Amino acid sequence: MKSLLVSLLALILTASAEEPNAATAGLLESHTILTVYGRGFSTTPILGMLGTFQDFDELAKGTAETVREIAAVNGGKPVVTGVDLIYAMAVPCQKKGDCLLYLDGGTLDLIETYIKPAAQRGAIVILDTQLGRSDPVAQVRRMIEKGYLKFENVHVAIDPEFHLLPKRRVPGTPIGTVTAQQVNEVQKLLDEYVVSEHLRTKKILIVHQFGDAAVHDGVPYMIRDKKTLATYPNVQLAIDADGLGTPVMKVTKYNLMTNSETYPSVRFRGIKIFYRCPLEKYGHFDKPPMTMKQVFDAAPVPGGPHMAAKPDVVIIA
Repeated sequence: MKSLLVSLLALILTASAEEPNAATAGLLESHTILTVYGRGFSTTPILGMLGTFQDFDELAKGTAETVREIAAVNGGKPVVTGVDLIYAMAVPCQKKGDCLLYLDGGTLDLIETYIKPAAQRGAIVILDTQLGRSDPVAQVRRMIEKGYLKFENVHVAIDPEFHLLPKRRVPGTPIGTVTAQQVNEVQKLLDEYVVSEHLRTKKILIVHQFGDAAVHDGVPYMIRDKKTLATYPNVQLAIDADGLGTPVMKVTKYNLMTNSETYPSVRFRGIKIFYRCPLEKYGHFDKPPMTMKQVFDAAPVPGGPHMAAKPDVVIIA
């Protein structure tokens, strides 16, 4: 009888251990993420700071001081670094197609060049889609079909800014949007994928925005019906305060867009900081960029508000 009870207990414990939701951990619950944004290492066109680095070793050296600065003010959380790749870059439309130039559209092996080397260093890879004529679910399905999301260190970002309106040809003109329903559909897809593949780590879904109903500054609301965003057990949704601006402008927008009282489903937050890239010629950088002390509310923004909550994700662009 005793051996039978032991066997039954072992079966129960095994079943509990295999319960997908119970066994899945999430990075943002216990870590701060620092990613560097761009098309790729030394990849043209140069978009974001990532293009100024040759490889992961050079990236690690170039971000070491920022990691130390964050670790000193983020409340003691470990800092995980990574790359935020513009996986699907929006381009002016032709008559057919989704108006996207994929990073893996040529000879590049994304797994061998970025995903596996990042994993070996304990780093993550964010696959960022600018949407074009496509839609969020189709983009994530493409990532799944390519086999990228089976890797525990690979996550997803959606950039509504370049989501084309009907009959438009130039991405970002006007500023694009997505609906909360589309974001929820992506979350559902990712949630089911984590379960079906028995992944150990929740997938992070970052949605960039700088136009919001709570801000109401004339920029289109980049997540429409945002109050209807849902939460899913195996997905960590992070709203990223994107866009150029002064520190006062950026903190103000961050506080409004990531306010969990206004948007109850917002638990995780991000902010993108634009530094002056030596290869960029159009003045697309913050003036001045916020310091990490300011980002984590360890130092004031002159003449401005405090960060209402520490970010979980910092994106260097």
